[in-house]
Amino acid sequence: MAPAGSDAPAKRKPMGCGGLVGFFIKLPFMIIAMIRHLGPLLRQQAATDTGRRAREGGEQLTPAQDPAAVTAGLAAVASRDPGFDVAVTVRGVQRARAVVEQARRTGDTSAARQVLSEGLWRLFVMLLAGRADHEVRRYETSAVAGAAVVAATRDQLSEQLRIRLTCRGERYEVAETPRVRGQPGQQEWLEDWVVRRAAAATTPPGGGILDGRCPRCGATLEVSPDGSCAYCKALVLTGGEDWVVWSIEEAPW
Repeated sequence: MAPAGSDAPAKRKPMGCGGLVGFFIKLPFMIIAMIRHLGPLLRQQAATDTGRRAREGGEQLTPAQDPAAVTAGLAAVASRDPGFDVAVTVRGVQRARAVVEQARRTGDTSAARQVLSEGLWRLFVMLLAGRADHEVRRYETSAVAGAAVVAATRDQLSEQLRIRLTCRGERYEVAETPRVRGQPGQQEWLEDWVVRRAAAATTPPGGGILDGRCPRCGATLEVSPDGSCAYCKALVLTGGEDWVVWSIEEAPW
């Protein structure tokens, strides 16, 4: 105990066994309390980051691979999957883009769930919610004018293709006050759509996720709330069965 009138702080007593037990009993409830606030915090951060990036125009597309590396990567994919057709995959990505654009326009995120990986779809939902909270609206009428594979990689776990789309049309975003980014009128820009699947996955005979079909049972793809096919119950959006859209990048506005 410190002497009377002394400013020296009293020494803290070490935590005994009882204190440690009490701490570990409380710990799960402390974590639950934190998780309850995590969703709103993430949405706020995503909206803030989206707004900052929109103002600064800081997005940059990942550099393309050397063409020889792309050719070698595609050959590696085809060598173990005879059903792989790069042209069909590219067309599937263009279809996936149309699905996602419709979801953006209507605000119905369930449509995009048919082609996006589980993680990307959840991020998509969060970003659209953040934009809605801040009354940011996107106007776009565009079409794909060209497409090329600019990266193809494979390792023991997965295969990945980066498909660069040349888009033409109109796109801009507005909020309550003046335009956030972009401008009305016809323009051209680039988008990178990355698709990924497990290294052991093969092309479904009747078409897969990018074609709107379940890669396991071949039915028209309808995704249940848990991310499984509504018919055969296979989890189809993990990339374990077929190509899914793993990420989307847009060139600076």
